[in-house]
Amino acid sequence: MPEHRIAVDARPLCHPGTGIYRYTRELLYRMTRLGGQWFFYSPQAYDRADFDLPNIHHRTAGVPRSLRAGQLAGLFFPLWARRDRIDVFWGPRHQLPPGLPRAIRTAVTIHDLVFRDRGDTMRFPGRQIENFFVPRSLARADTIAVVSRFTGQRLEHHFPQYAHKVVVVPGASMLQGTVAAASSATAGEGHYWLFVGTLEPRKNLPRLLRAFRRYVTDCPGAMPLKIAGGAGWGRQRIAQLVHELGLAEHVELLGKVDDSDLRDLYHGAYALLMPSLYEGFGLPIVEALSLGVPVITSENSAMSEVAGACGCYVNPLSENEILQAMTSVTEDRSLYERLRAGARAQAATYDWNRSAAAMAKVLLT
Repeated sequence: MPEHRIAVDARPLCHPGTGIYRYTRELLYRMTRLGGQWFFYSPQAYDRADFDLPNIHHRTAGVPRSLRAGQLAGLFFPLWARRDRIDVFWGPRHQLPPGLPRAIRTAVTIHDLVFRDRGDTMRFPGRQIENFFVPRSLARADTIAVVSRFTGQRLEHHFPQYAHKVVVVPGASMLQGTVAAASSATAGEGHYWLFVGTLEPRKNLPRLLRAFRRYVTDCPGAMPLKIAGGAGWGRQRIAQLVHELGLAEHVELLGKVDDSDLRDLYHGAYALLMPSLYEGFGLPIVEALSLGVPVITSENSAMSEVAGACGCYVNPLSENEILQAMTSVTEDRSLYERLRAGARAQAATYDWNRSAAAMAKVLLT
């Protein structure tokens, strides 16, 4: 029986450091080793490390980013799919290219319904693109993979006609099986707070920083805060806000960090701060928990699903609640130890190998 020929929209691989990049890369790394002939489609080049295998074929067009390469992909992906005699096409980020031959089976992954639930936290062009492509992709898809039960529920709310197509394929910790994860006896007893994420409105950094200023004022020996993440959109002038709040000596802006540095940052953190306004999953949560690092996060969307009993929950709109959570986790040792106690077990409920097997079942059978 001939091998399946699977095409993948590889555009997420062009954006290292993002959650969707991590999700796509981790699944592809495992699925491509399970068999099949794989075709990676992208308008631009990406890092091919770990994907230089005989059964992986790379198709790139060298389209400049300034020419809206993401949207132009819809023009030539169907042409490549016909030429490569593709059996299955996977869109790992919300979109399937229009014009795919009907004979090609399709799957699309939905990470969140931000464009419907919290469109105010998106760029206007991005929201319009999602509003145009997502409903059409859901209609075209034979299978819809969602990264959490929460995202599945929101999809069923907004698009109930497609609920029968949904399967849950969650993310997991990038630290699975690493030396750091196996030997980190002191992880979670570090000396700083950690934030990990793109600096954009949805991450709620201004409220976090205002709460943190009060924490620094109220708590003797207050721990510093390290912020790891690249600049996003929405005029999030975080460096300026840090200066205006008088926090320059207490907050370190690290910018985008590579994987090895990120591992070290998690390992040395006292707790992760992630009071986002909305998350479809929240990879930093499961990454922190996998090292036994407690998490202060929001009570809404998928964050409580991912953190389970190991999260200290806040209303992300309340600076008071964020402050109170930081104070409690600092001063109440029994609370801190309780959050740590089940962290690794909670993180272990999410596993890249299981998720890859679930997605491979969709694409390879």
